[in-house]
Amino acid sequence: MFNSRHSERRRLQVANWKVGFSGLLAAVALVIAGLNGRAEEAVYQHGAVAADHAQASEVGVEILKRGGNVVDAAAAVGFALSVLRPASSGIGGGGFMLIWDAKEQRCIVLDYRERAPLQATAEMFVEDAKKPEDDDKALPKRSVRGPLAAAVPGHVAGLCHAVEKYGRLPIADVVAPAIRLARDGVPADAQYVKTLKSSVTTWSKWPKEFRDKFAAFHDSYLLSGKPVKIGDTVTSPQLPALEQIAARGAAGFYAGHVAESLLELSRQNGGLFTAEDFRDVQPMRREPLKLSYHGYEVLTMPPPSSGGIAMLTTLQILEELQVKTPTASEADGVHRLTEAFKHAFADRAEFLGDADFAEVPVAKLISRDHARELASRIDLKQTQPTKTYGRFSPVNDSGTTHFSVIDADGNAVACTETVNTEYGSWIVEPKFGILLNNEMDDFAAVPGQPNAFGLIQSSANAVAPRKKPLSSMTPTIVVKDGKAVFALGAAGGPRIITATTQVLLNLIDRQQTPAAAVQAPRLHHQWLPDVLDLEPRLHRDLREPLTLFGHKIQERTGNAVTQAVSRGPDGLRAGSDARKGGRPAGW
Repeated sequence: MFNSRHSERRRLQVANWKVGFSGLLAAVALVIAGLNGRAEEAVYQHGAVAADHAQASEVGVEILKRGGNVVDAAAAVGFALSVLRPASSGIGGGGFMLIWDAKEQRCIVLDYRERAPLQATAEMFVEDAKKPEDDDKALPKRSVRGPLAAAVPGHVAGLCHAVEKYGRLPIADVVAPAIRLARDGVPADAQYVKTLKSSVTTWSKWPKEFRDKFAAFHDSYLLSGKPVKIGDTVTSPQLPALEQIAARGAAGFYAGHVAESLLELSRQNGGLFTAEDFRDVQPMRREPLKLSYHGYEVLTMPPPSSGGIAMLTTLQILEELQVKTPTASEADGVHRLTEAFKHAFADRAEFLGDADFAEVPVAKLISRDHARELASRIDLKQTQPTKTYGRFSPVNDSGTTHFSVIDADGNAVACTETVNTEYGSWIVEPKFGILLNNEMDDFAAVPGQPNAFGLIQSSANAVAPRKKPLSSMTPTIVVKDGKAVFALGAAGGPRIITATTQVLLNLIDRQQTPAAAVQAPRLHHQWLPDVLDLEPRLHRDLREPLTLFGHKIQERTGNAVTQAVSRGPDGLRAGSDARKGGRPAGW
């Protein structure tokens, strides 16, 4: 168990608060040193944090220096990212957290994914599903923008529970850095400016009567369309809500003035939230998925995440293929990895959903026998027709942030959080500045019916009251000799799964540092659409040989955004992905 909460709190009250596959991976990984600054290669002796914003990483270290543990640090980073990366995650969203407790030798898995309101129905988005996907002039679906898109947020409940149960510090101290950032403002970085500009452009193309429904979002998060340059100071409308959370914990969000305002907002705009939805919102404690891989124990997220199962399936398929026939070339290695991903994603589309509501054959899907059977279906010389992998339509998620924390004692946290697509539902409670998610879009709109491609949407991910939609989030911790050696994960919808898998392979099989592992060029294939995305270096070198395998190739500059930390004999390291401008921190 982490140190006693009450004794630690007493001690901290008098503290000084001024302290402000070998073969396969040779085929698909490339060390890129120095892309994200010299701090990436620093070695720390006490704690390390990797997040997709430099100030978020620094907040985590600040909490560690103040005597907080890895859980306190992770929660503080989560609240800070609500301010720093509101387009990706925040207090109006949800997430998954893995904690490794080295002293107790246990993995704690917290699921605080958003859940469907009690008044939600399986048919609520059937009409939306009839809209053509490629019609740029059609208004956004109700599952994407507007009050019906929002599921009941779990973010605040999850982080407050984690701090209360497994942390050392009072929740007020953990939220304090986020309050400071929201109040004093932060310099806009390139990612913020890019996202803001893109969202303003999207906003501007819709008719006025549609835009008027989201005036609070436009005025607060889009800054009324005001141009922002890199370095401009930006404050957050979330300050009043964060102050309520600091004062009252989770009750400051799910009860009292904040909850009343959210419920009134939902009533006025045709949403589904009720007072009962906000009662007793608690994270679910789940059992981690486990795999012994090359001398390490890999711990990752179970359903409603699809990422853990897909990653463990992929790793075992690769092992089976390597035993059968060693990798012959770089293109051969990429072909194998691609085919493994395609089978894993076909399984994801057919079987996966919230295991509290649907029969999900988890044990079978991550079994060695299943991986062996899938490996036997792979043609090492040629990719195969789409229908040979599966017949169920995938559902895509999006957005997210990931952060990882590790300390010298081998404790670690891997946490992925989200509001789904950029800026979620666009629904903002104006008094407290809360931006609500659009996670309802992650459900299957018309289960059991074929879509335009003849693929069936699985009933395992159908909408149901209090059900959680399928997610790709894949927070992962790797343990050796009873202590965490890696904590990692990614942001970016289904690309989370392929990116996290490749970073894990880089860390274990290629023995790369976190900095090198997260910067290495990546590929992505999710079975449907049947396209192999290659980042520029891979596209330049492998486009022609992979085309001979039958793959449809396209170049893509960014396949998800990853964060990783490690613990080794000489200390701790952290790597933040340059694809989103992150920077790690440590001490």
